[in-house]
Amino acid sequence: MLNSRILLVEDDAIIAMGLESKLESWGCKVCKMVASGEEAVNESFRLKPDLILMDIGVRGEIDGVEAVRRISSLNIPVIYLTGRNGKEIVKKAHETLPYALLKKPINHEVLKHKIRSALEKQEKREKKIRE
Repeated sequence: MLNSRILLVEDDAIIAMGLESKLESWGCKVCKMVASGEEAVNESFRLKPDLILMDIGVRGEIDGVEAVRRISSLNIPVIYLTGRNGKEIVKKAHETLPYALLKKPINHEVLKHKIRSALEKQEKREKKIRE
């Protein structure tokens, strides 16, 4: 996890700052914090982060699920964060094949484990591709 570059997509500034602080305490680097689906798409292509933490319900013309659909070609692991409980949005989110979907309020130990696992899985995948 050390020095992993994470794009944080969260439209609640207080939650975003708390997550940024926690991620940095774990040795991760938040390469950018954005608050809309459109910004998430643009910054994903520009920065190519190691992992994306995506709030499903971000503001803007597109939500987090649609943003992930648009960046799927980058093969960046995504962990969704959501305060929503609707079955339809959860179903839509799972169709994009995220690494995980975590309900708010976020359990930081679970988040840390999911991030570590996603990054390890991605590293193994990239290693296989190189071989």
